[in-house]
Amino acid sequence: MKKFTFYLLLGYFILQLAFPGYFIYRHYNTLYTGESYKFVVAPYDPYDPFRGRYVALRPVLAVSSSDGQYALLDKDAEGYAIITGWQEQRPAQGQFAKDLQLDRYYMNEKMAPEAERIQLNPASDQDRFYLLVKVKNGDYVIQGLYINDIPIEEYITQG
Repeated sequence: MKKFTFYLLLGYFILQLAFPGYFIYRHYNTLYTGESYKFVVAPYDPYDPFRGRYVALRPVLAVSSSDGQYALLDKDAEGYAIITGWQEQRPAQGQFAKDLQLDRYYMNEKMAPEAERIQLNPASDQDRFYLLVKVKNGDYVIQGLYINDIPIEEYITQG
Protein backbone atom coordinates (compact mmCIF):
# COMPACT_ATOMS: atom_id res chain seq x y z
CA MET A 1 0.00 0.00 0.00
CA LYS A 2 2.91 2.35 0.74
CA LYS A 3 4.30 1.78 -2.76
CA PHE A 4 0.95 2.60 -4.35
CA THR A 5 0.66 5.83 -2.34
CA PHE A 6 4.20 6.80 -3.31
CA TYR A 7 3.50 6.29 -7.03
CA LEU A 8 0.20 8.14 -6.74
CA LEU A 9 1.93 11.12 -5.12
CA LEU A 10 4.74 10.98 -7.68
CA GLY A 11 2.20 11.00 -10.51
CA TYR A 12 0.39 13.92 -8.89
CA PHE A 13 3.61 15.98 -8.65
CA ILE A 14 4.59 15.17 -12.24
CA LEU A 15 1.13 16.24 -13.40
CA GLN A 16 1.46 19.52 -11.46
CA LEU A 17 4.70 20.26 -13.32
CA ALA A 18 3.56 18.99 -16.72
CA PHE A 19 0.43 21.15 -16.91
CA PRO A 20 2.12 24.57 -16.63
CA GLY A 21 5.12 23.19 -18.52
CA TYR A 22 2.90 22.52 -21.53
CA PHE A 23 1.72 26.15 -21.62
CA ILE A 24 5.28 27.42 -21.29
CA TYR A 25 6.35 25.10 -24.12
CA ARG A 26 3.49 26.36 -26.35
CA HIS A 27 4.45 29.98 -25.66
CA TYR A 28 8.13 29.53 -26.52
CA ASN A 29 7.42 27.22 -29.45
CA THR A 30 5.19 29.91 -30.97
CA LEU A 31 7.77 32.60 -30.22
CA TYR A 32 10.64 30.73 -31.89
CA THR A 33 8.91 28.92 -34.75
CA GLY A 34 5.85 31.07 -35.48
CA GLU A 35 5.40 33.32 -38.49
CA SER A 36 6.03 37.03 -37.86
CA TYR A 37 3.31 39.64 -38.37
CA LYS A 38 3.69 43.40 -37.88
CA PHE A 39 0.53 45.08 -36.57
CA VAL A 40 0.53 48.87 -36.86
CA VAL A 41 -0.55 50.36 -33.53
CA ALA A 42 -1.17 53.73 -31.95
CA PRO A 43 0.02 53.49 -28.33
CA TYR A 44 -0.96 55.51 -25.30
CA ASP A 45 0.28 55.01 -21.74
CA PRO A 46 -2.15 54.35 -18.89
CA TYR A 47 -1.38 53.30 -15.34
CA ASP A 48 -3.08 50.35 -13.69
CA PRO A 49 -2.59 50.27 -9.89
CA PHE A 50 -2.74 46.47 -9.85
CA ARG A 51 -0.51 45.72 -12.85
CA GLY A 52 1.73 48.77 -12.97
CA ARG A 53 2.72 50.60 -16.12
CA TYR A 54 2.07 49.26 -19.57
CA VAL A 55 1.60 50.71 -23.00
CA ALA A 56 -2.01 50.34 -24.05
CA LEU A 57 -2.40 49.91 -27.79
CA ARG A 58 -5.02 50.63 -30.39
CA PRO A 59 -4.36 48.38 -33.39
CA VAL A 60 -4.91 49.97 -36.79
CA LEU A 61 -6.89 47.22 -38.52
CA ALA A 62 -8.58 47.19 -41.91
CA VAL A 63 -11.34 44.90 -40.62
CA SER A 64 -12.20 46.29 -37.22
CA SER A 65 -15.33 44.37 -36.31
CA SER A 66 -14.68 41.00 -34.76
CA ASP A 67 -17.60 38.76 -35.70
CA GLY A 68 -15.82 35.58 -34.66
CA GLN A 69 -13.06 34.26 -32.50
CA TYR A 70 -10.55 33.44 -35.27
CA ALA A 71 -8.82 36.34 -37.05
CA LEU A 72 -7.71 35.45 -40.58
CA LEU A 73 -4.28 36.99 -41.21
CA ASP A 74 -2.41 38.13 -44.29
CA LYS A 75 0.26 40.71 -45.14
CA ASP A 76 -0.02 43.86 -47.24
CA ALA A 77 2.48 45.04 -49.87
CA GLU A 78 4.64 46.73 -47.21
CA GLY A 79 4.80 43.56 -45.08
CA TYR A 80 2.41 44.71 -42.36
CA ALA A 81 -0.32 42.43 -41.04
CA ILE A 82 -3.88 42.78 -42.14
CA ILE A 83 -6.93 40.94 -40.90
CA THR A 84 -8.89 39.70 -43.89
CA GLY A 85 -11.87 38.56 -41.84
CA TRP A 86 -13.16 36.74 -38.79
CA GLN A 87 -14.57 33.24 -38.43
CA GLU A 88 -16.42 31.45 -35.69
CA GLN A 89 -14.94 28.05 -36.65
CA ARG A 90 -11.23 27.16 -36.75
CA PRO A 91 -9.96 27.72 -40.34
CA ALA A 92 -8.78 24.65 -42.23
CA GLN A 93 -5.95 26.51 -43.98
CA GLY A 94 -4.08 29.79 -43.92
CA GLN A 95 -2.66 31.66 -40.97
CA PHE A 96 -5.01 32.70 -38.17
CA ALA A 97 -4.97 33.80 -34.54
CA LYS A 98 -7.49 32.75 -31.93
CA ASP A 99 -8.97 35.50 -29.70
CA LEU A 100 -6.60 38.14 -31.05
CA GLN A 101 -6.18 40.96 -28.53
CA LEU A 102 -3.42 43.45 -29.16
CA ASP A 103 -4.35 46.07 -26.61
CA ARG A 104 -1.43 45.91 -24.16
CA TYR A 105 2.34 45.77 -24.19
CA TYR A 106 4.01 45.42 -20.80
CA MET A 107 7.35 47.08 -20.35
CA ASN A 108 9.62 48.55 -17.71
CA GLU A 109 7.66 51.02 -15.56
CA LYS A 110 10.32 53.69 -15.95
CA MET A 111 10.29 53.40 -19.75
CA ALA A 112 6.50 53.41 -20.28
CA PRO A 113 6.05 57.18 -19.74
CA GLU A 114 8.89 57.84 -22.19
CA ALA A 115 7.20 55.56 -24.75
CA GLU A 116 4.04 57.64 -24.33
CA ARG A 117 6.00 60.86 -24.82
CA ILE A 118 7.60 59.49 -28.00
CA GLN A 119 4.21 58.44 -29.34
CA LEU A 120 2.53 61.77 -28.56
CA ASN A 121 5.47 63.84 -29.90
CA PRO A 122 7.17 61.74 -32.60
CA ALA A 123 10.51 62.93 -33.94
CA SER A 124 9.02 62.93 -37.44
CA ASP A 125 5.75 62.24 -39.19
CA GLN A 126 7.35 59.12 -40.67
CA ASP A 127 7.70 57.38 -37.28
CA ARG A 128 5.72 54.14 -37.30
CA PHE A 129 4.81 52.06 -34.26
CA TYR A 130 4.06 48.38 -34.70
CA LEU A 131 3.82 45.20 -32.68
CA LEU A 132 5.80 42.22 -33.87
CA VAL A 133 3.59 39.21 -33.22
CA LYS A 134 4.53 35.57 -33.80
CA VAL A 135 1.65 33.33 -34.91
CA LYS A 136 1.51 29.55 -35.13
CA ASN A 137 -1.55 27.25 -35.28
CA GLY A 138 -3.88 29.87 -33.83
CA ASP A 139 -1.56 30.77 -30.94
CA TYR A 140 0.17 34.14 -30.90
CA VAL A 141 2.87 35.79 -28.80
CA ILE A 142 3.76 39.48 -28.81
CA GLN A 143 7.50 39.61 -29.40
CA GLY A 144 7.94 43.36 -29.03
CA LEU A 145 6.84 46.91 -29.69
CA TYR A 146 8.87 48.63 -32.39
CA ILE A 147 9.29 52.16 -33.67
CA ASN A 148 10.88 52.38 -37.12
CA ASP A 149 12.19 48.79 -36.89
CA ILE A 150 13.92 49.43 -33.53
CA PRO A 151 12.59 47.85 -30.30
CA ILE A 152 11.00 50.60 -28.20
CA GLU A 153 13.24 49.79 -25.21
CA GLU A 154 16.36 50.22 -27.37
CA TYR A 155 14.94 53.37 -28.98
CA ILE A 156 14.41 54.93 -25.53
CA THR A 157 17.88 54.03 -24.25
CA GLN A 158 19.51 55.46 -27.40
CA GLY A 159 17.53 58.62 -26.65
